[in-house]
Order: sequence, then C-alpha cells, then structure tokens
Amino acid sequence: MSLAASLADLLSRRDELLDLMTTMAADQAVEGVSTEQLESAVPVLVALTAGIGLVIVGLLYLVVRQLLKAKNWARMLLTLLGVFMSLSTLPTVFGVGVGEGGTGWILGVVGILQAVATVGAIVLMHRRDANRFFLRLPEE
Repeated sequence: MSLAASLADLLSRRDELLDLMTTMAADQAVEGVSTEQLESAVPVLVALTAGIGLVIVGLLYLVVRQLLKAKNWARMLLTLLGVFMSLSTLPTVFGVGVGEGGTGWILGVVGILQAVATVGAIVLMHRRDANRFFLRLPEE
C-alpha cells in the first residue's frame, strides 16, 4: 500500500521532480542533457521505483512463506525488519517529514498504520504458542 501511495505521490509531484532534475543537469558533470531528455526520464524513474518496490515485496513474501514452515530465522529476520520499520516511522508520528499536501498526509497515515500492524505481527510471532511452533517445543 505504501508503494502505491509513494508512486502516486511521485507522479503528482512530477513538476517538482523535473525542476530538481533540471537543476542537477545544470551542473557541469551532467552537461548537455536537454529538458526533453529529463521529461522522458520521469516515467523511467517511476517504473524503476515500482520495479524495485515489487522486488522487495516479493522477497518479503518469500520470507513470510518460510514462517509457515516454522523457520525461526524467518521470524527473527522479520522481527528485525519490523522493528527498524516501526522506528523509522516515529518521525512521522511527530509530524516530521510528512510532506506537503494531501498525498503527504496519506503517506504518513499509511506509514503509521503499517507500523501498528507490524508491531502487532511481531507480538503475535513471539507469543507462547508461536514459540512452541517455531522452537518445536513439546505440548504442555
């Protein structure tokens, strides 16, 4: 969901992105790049962002599938990633880095909801029943 919201934000702020790329193209290191070339690079940038995002989602899906096979390494990896993601959402909770406009607020709300769901999943992955499942402990 965050990937879709980020892509929508990227497309809605196309002019800002183009202005930034034009400013960067004025540097001598990338001299000779025309505005038309920069405009044609925006869809490529959006496609590249979507592609990388989908690859990450696919890799996370494969790790989650390992949870069903009681792989403790998958539980630990998802716990670490979940804690990192939840901590990286803290600035959004306090209004830092939310961005401007409605899309920025949507991204902030989506990030906060994902962090809450992630913390819930971490708690569920470490309950007593889950420990028995992952560590293959005998039933009491």
